[in-house]
Amino acid sequence: MLRSMNREEEATMGFDRDADQDGRWIDAGRFDDFSPGQMRTLDIGRIKILIANVEGEPLAVADTCTHEDASLATGSLKGDKVKCPLHGSRFCLRTGRPLDDPAEIDLECFPARLKDQRVQVFVPNKNP
Repeated sequence: MLRSMNREEEATMGFDRDADQDGRWIDAGRFDDFSPGQMRTLDIGRIKILIANVEGEPLAVADTCTHEDASLATGSLKGDKVKCPLHGSRFCLRTGRPLDDPAEIDLECFPARLKDQRVQVFVPNKNP
């Protein structure tokens, strides 16, 4: 099951749950449709977001590997780490940090939550 962050966790992540002026919450699907360990993508304008169910918690990062532009959703997920299918770089889904070469640049992370049994991802206005 996906777990929703509480307000304290959201504050720690540095975002306001109702900060509509800075971005918007995008519906990513029904809570029941995300199996544990499953990844899927959400297309928002020109960006693709990878959403993963990690031990009942929705985590969201940019779907594109920072090394060679491969879709991470076609890679493998182990715990909170996703492995790029192209050259094998692994990224932490909680921080976006690359854990292996050849990737050296962090992935952009997006706040994710559960609301009314649906997964939502917060997308800043800079990403139309």
